[in-house]
Amino acid sequence: MRLSRVVVYGTGLLLISASLWGCGRGGAPAAGMAKPKPVLVQVAEVRPQTLQSTLELVGTIEPKLVATITAPSDGAIEELYVRENQRVEKNEVVGMLGSAARQALLGETRARLRSARSRALEPDSLGHAAPRADDLRRATEDYEYARRLFLGVPIVSPIAGRVIDKPIEAGSIVSARQPLLTVADLNTLIIRTAVPELLLRRLTLGQKLRVRVDAYPDREFSGAISLISPQVDPATRTCAIEVRVTDAAGRLKPGMFAAVEVVTERRENALAVPADAIIVRADGQRLVFVVQDSVAHPRTVTTGLAARTRTEISTGLHAGDRVVVMGQDFLKDGSPVKVQRAADGAARPAGPAKEPRQ
Repeated sequence: MRLSRVVVYGTGLLLISASLWGCGRGGAPAAGMAKPKPVLVQVAEVRPQTLQSTLELVGTIEPKLVATITAPSDGAIEELYVRENQRVEKNEVVGMLGSAARQALLGETRARLRSARSRALEPDSLGHAAPRADDLRRATEDYEYARRLFLGVPIVSPIAGRVIDKPIEAGSIVSARQPLLTVADLNTLIIRTAVPELLLRRLTLGQKLRVRVDAYPDREFSGAISLISPQVDPATRTCAIEVRVTDAAGRLKPGMFAAVEVVTERRENALAVPADAIIVRADGQRLVFVVQDSVAHPRTVTTGLAARTRTEISTGLHAGDRVVVMGQDFLKDGSPVKVQRAADGAARPAGPAKEPRQ
């Protein structure tokens, strides 16, 4: 009887020891086991702000007022008083055109005068030059008469501006209606473009717009809508508009490619987050991660107005929430996080997982 009790007691000790040994290896975690490593993230505080969506339209800068001066008749350019990029005033004479009849008569009298001059220098057989001197006098009078009889035709600029094209030079032979000069008012530059008809209700005359050109990528210019066409093109369903550009420094040139930014919708005091902070699941659900006490939690959100880099959050967030904007692909509900300042590094923070969260 005593031996049986000893055996039973010994068996109980073995079972208790085996149980404790098993818990240390395959049961509950030991007190000294390492905790999950925090994910390095960057966050942004949600604050009310002005948010607007924009539409970019493209066009070419051109002068509003351009005048092409053409030849009034056949003839030759006798005088030209201007050069490229020179400013001219309205009704200023920029050159003189000799008509074909004038050129023919002047050519004939000029040839006779030249011949008379050469003969006047040679004495006759008797050594007298008087008769030939009379020929020279008559030839000179005929030439001067021809000049007064057929006056040159003045070439006049109809507008004030700068000469932007001059395909002819003094002495050029031209025909009637041939372009001689192009003058443009560079103080009034415009961009012609078109907008979808659905956006017409958001446009007004005088509306301010931002303009960018490739020549100055880091600079913005100011523009305003100066004309909205009274009709819509039925083929493209667009409406033509004119944007007047302001450039007091004279950097903009006709022919430059330009992009015009039109504000299509605007929200005041909108709660918005960077567009990259929003995770879209396969079922279309949108969520963001919010950090509370160094722990990340997902929040389902609904979105509103989408701007270029930020998206409005209609529901799901409140002002003051700290939203993860970098490193969110490595998070799940309850993940510990370590917040990194944006200035500490531009690289995307690495997380403990190898693949993004599905």
